[in-house]
Amino acid sequence: MAGFGKFTHAVVRGIPTSLAKEALRTDQLDVVDLEKAQKEHEVYVDVLREKLGLQVIQLPADESLPDCVFVEDAAVVCGDTALITRPGAQSRRNE
Repeated sequence: MAGFGKFTHAVVRGIPTSLAKEALRTDQLDVVDLEKAQKEHEVYVDVLREKLGLQVIQLPADESLPDCVFVEDAAVVCGDTALITRPGAQSRRNE
């Protein structure tokens, strides 16, 4: 990670219940186990906070945006520079 400095913050977003039925997936036959996904997300946030020592900014889930939990897809921030992406899928553009 040379040249990127030290990471101090992480932004996460809650898992909407709409993830289980409306999220974009490469294999639409996959079934999302919402309860399992929520538990895994809690572990993920705990690792960021407790193991990595990051200040975690938690945004609430948005039911109208099923894929909003993948907040890292929408922007990449490094120092005082932010790269805001434009997701290819129309359903992700409001994220």
